[in-house]
Amino acid sequence: MIRKIKIKRLLFIFLYITASNFSFGQEKISYNVVYEFRYVRDLANKKNPYVSNMVLTLGQSTSRYISEKDYKENNKAIARKKQQAQQQTQAMPTKAPAASTKVQYGGVPLKVNRSGVAMQEEVMKDQARHTMETIGLINIKANIVESPLPAINWMLKPEKKNIDKYTCQKAVGNYAGREYEAWFTPELPYHDGPWKLNGLPGLILEARDATNEVAFSFKGIIRNDDTEAKVVSFLKNYPAVKTNLKSYHRTMQAFIEDPEAVITAAFPEARIMISCVDGSGTKQVIKVKKYNPIEKD
Repeated sequence: MIRKIKIKRLLFIFLYITASNFSFGQEKISYNVVYEFRYVRDLANKKNPYVSNMVLTLGQSTSRYISEKDYKENNKAIARKKQQAQQQTQAMPTKAPAASTKVQYGGVPLKVNRSGVAMQEEVMKDQARHTMETIGLINIKANIVESPLPAINWMLKPEKKNIDKYTCQKAVGNYAGREYEAWFTPELPYHDGPWKLNGLPGLILEARDATNEVAFSFKGIIRNDDTEAKVVSFLKNYPAVKTNLKSYHRTMQAFIEDPEAVITAAFPEARIMISCVDGSGTKQVIKVKKYNPIEKD
């Protein structure tokens, strides 16, 4: 009897994992939406917010949200791998080639911009299963947090405005300790939006919190013409560890406040290789003095 129960449990786990991988790994991409993400993450330096272009990749019911820089780098790697396979040359490594190459040279990569360390974070949402994965790359390790899809209690407002060519309606809702004003368009019938925002009867094109410390601005949308492109995680190709949200927030805060100290603690003998990601040319690692978490609770 006990043996049968164990077999049933193993079968359930196998089917769940298979279904999850199928959902994220097999769905074709419909659109790529670009946002400007602006975030005052240091309350002691409000005039120098964190700014990054982000890409929301939409499938029918799944999505991926990641920085435009990481999106382009991973797409280049995928294209290069396809070309090498077609030429029947030596295949590229399947596990994070860029990261493994850097480690072989004795260094740990650290991406920075004019406001400090760059946030290499990815959010995978599955609307059909009401699940979400937050993946943060810290010390060449993907920290994975699995959680239910946020159920935001939005209040629809009568106000409307045009964003680009789309007619949008206003909505207000609370998430993770912040009140957000969002503008969504039913003309794009996706119950999704930038970062973890979701749940409106149309795609969220613009959102900002009441303190104006967090803002997402629409920059453009591109229909996907590559029939082979799928909604898959990029950061999960790195060595991964599962964690909970509280532990992840604590680790991310320590990394944002003093990334060099965190890297040195993990790799005492390694050299830190700093690269700039926003075109400013800076190689300075700015420490955050008064951390302002984007998720307050």
